[in-house]
Amino acid sequence: MFTTPSSPAPPAAAATTSAGTAALAHVPVPTIPLSAVADTLKVPVGLSLHGSSSEPNLTENPKVIRKRKRCYSEVLNDFMDEMRKMFLDFKGEQEKRSDQICSAVEVIRSSVDFLAEKQDALRTRVEQLEVGRKADAQHIKSLEDRLDGLERNSRSTCLEIRNIPAPTSESKTVLLETFINTSKALNVPVDHREVKDIFRINNKDPAHRTIIVELTSALLKEKMIAMYRKFNKGSSKLTTEHIHLSGPPKQIFISENLSPKMKRLFYLAREFAKSNDFMFCWVSHGKIFLRRRENGPLFRVVNETDLGKIIDPK
Repeated sequence: MFTTPSSPAPPAAAATTSAGTAALAHVPVPTIPLSAVADTLKVPVGLSLHGSSSEPNLTENPKVIRKRKRCYSEVLNDFMDEMRKMFLDFKGEQEKRSDQICSAVEVIRSSVDFLAEKQDALRTRVEQLEVGRKADAQHIKSLEDRLDGLERNSRSTCLEIRNIPAPTSESKTVLLETFINTSKALNVPVDHREVKDIFRINNKDPAHRTIIVELTSALLKEKMIAMYRKFNKGSSKLTTEHIHLSGPPKQIFISENLSPKMKRLFYLAREFAKSNDFMFCWVSHGKIFLRRRENGPLFRVVNETDLGKIIDPK
C-alpha cells in the first residue's frame, strides 16, 4: 500500500523569513497624527486623504471642503490684488510717460508752427525781392539802352582808322595830314574845317594805335566808309602805300566808331557768321546786319538773342 509522500521541507531562507515576519507581527508600530503630516506637506488635511489615486474615494467632510474653498478663494484674491496693483502701477507709469510725450509733442508743434510762420514770411520776402529784382533789371536795361543810344549818337560822326603805324612823336597836325591823304586816296575831298577832332586811342598793338576822327557831318562819314568799301572791291586794297607812308605797305581798315556794347555785339555777329556759313556781316549807320548769300535775306542784329532766332526762327 502506497503512502502519500510528505512535502519537502522549505528552504532555510523561507523558514527564516516566516520566522521574521512572525516576530515583526508582535512589534508595536508608532502612530503619527494626520495633522502633523498635513503640516509637514503644507496641504489641507482633507487633501492628504486623497493624495494618491490608488486610495479609495472616501466621502469628504463638508467643513474640510468649505475650508479648502476658502483657502483657494484667499489665494485667488491675493493673486488678483497683486495683479490689480501691478496694472495700476503700469497704468500710472504709462500715463506719466504719455503726459511727457504729449508735452514734447506740444513743444514740437509750437516750434513747427513758428518755423512755418517764419518760412511764410521769408517766402513772401523772397517773392517781393524777386519782383523788385526783375523791375530793377528792367530799369537797368532801359538805362543801358539809353546810355548806349547816347553813345551811338555821340559817335554818329566818328570814324575809326586802324593799322596805320604810330611814330614816336605825333601831333594832331600830323594826324590831320594823314587823314587828309587817306581821304584823297579814296577820292573824298575833305577840308580841314570839316574835322572837329582827331586822336589816337590805345589798343593791343601800341605801334598801331587806332585813330579816331570826329567829323562835322554824318553824311561825310558815311561817304568815307562807302568809298573805302568801293575801293577795296577793286584790284587792290587800301594800304599805307596809298597815303605815302614810308616802310612796308600795310592794309588800312576804316569803319564806324562803335560803342563798347555794339563792338561786342559786332564781334559776336562776326563769329556767328563764320560758324554758320554767312558770307556778309557789316555795320551801317550804327546797325549790325547779316546776309548768308549775295542778294539773300537781310538779318538785323539788335542783341545777342537775335543770333539764336536766326538759327531757329519761331
